[in-house]
Amino acid sequence: MRLPLALRNAVAGLATATLVVLGPAAPAAAATTIVDNAAGFTASANWGTSAWSTQRYGADYRFASPDTTVSDAAWFTATIAAAGPHTVEVWYPADAGYNNATPFVVAASGGSQTVVVNQRANGGRWVSLGTFTLAAGTRNVVGVSRWTNGTGYVVADAIRLTSTTGAPAFSLPLAKSALPRSEYDDPHHDYPAIDLPVGTGTPAYAVRGGTVVIIDDSSCGRGVNLTGADGNVYTYCHFSSWSVSNGATVVAGQQVGLTGNTGNSTGPHLHFGIRTGSTRRCPQNYLLALYDGLTPPAATSLPTTGCFYTSLTSATVQPLG
Repeated sequence: MRLPLALRNAVAGLATATLVVLGPAAPAAAATTIVDNAAGFTASANWGTSAWSTQRYGADYRFASPDTTVSDAAWFTATIAAAGPHTVEVWYPADAGYNNATPFVVAASGGSQTVVVNQRANGGRWVSLGTFTLAAGTRNVVGVSRWTNGTGYVVADAIRLTSTTGAPAFSLPLAKSALPRSEYDDPHHDYPAIDLPVGTGTPAYAVRGGTVVIIDDSSCGRGVNLTGADGNVYTYCHFSSWSVSNGATVVAGQQVGLTGNTGNSTGPHLHFGIRTGSTRRCPQNYLLALYDGLTPPAATSLPTTGCFYTSLTSATVQPLG
């Protein structure tokens, strides 16, 4: 929930100031390869071709009926310039008649790994399967398998591979140009967290590397819990859509969703919180450090009071909900 700016300013005693926002508009770009379902794509005669959906990438996409006895995968081939970690993303059109459990197979250097994706949702955009270590060379990298108990057509459209070698360890949850520094110092309404006022469709990024679990409930709406390499949980709420699949491994600066107004929300914004074990922490100092280009403090060192309105006059810590 987001309180009106006038009320936030009145309670927190904020002064109006004009700020000049410096820095990049988004995390720095890395080496990226896109493979459409044309050159660098192979599939058996069981795979049809369609241009029906306007959510397609390029001229068309491929589809096939599911099969519980054979994989018959369609494969995307790519050239990996240098071995190392890569973010693997897929693009597909979504439809109620497409498969709710499509297996995507990533040929990682340590062995193939399968990620199941619901192709009835999040169509027409890049959806992350996670970060995988890929070997150098030209080979089949991502396959779309027909072997599933899900119902509806499985779809193969396009993939995107992004090298994450040398990726930053931390990132702001929004592009630096999205908000002035003062917004990252605002108190929350009734427990340790922060609400960042941005319009629907603003990209939200992983603040650090880790594993994501999808949230979809009446309170958070669409969101994710990102369990970082430090073992702590970084929560994002009120997405309009996800940019990652459930269980995906992400790196700092990787897009995890688009902001919105889902769940218990009175207007478009990004809700962000940090939890160490069962304790909610005030994320303001963490975010201010990221804004200033500094290494953020350890999550366990962040305060548990002083960052929400009731704590300005009371030291009571709100229970987890």
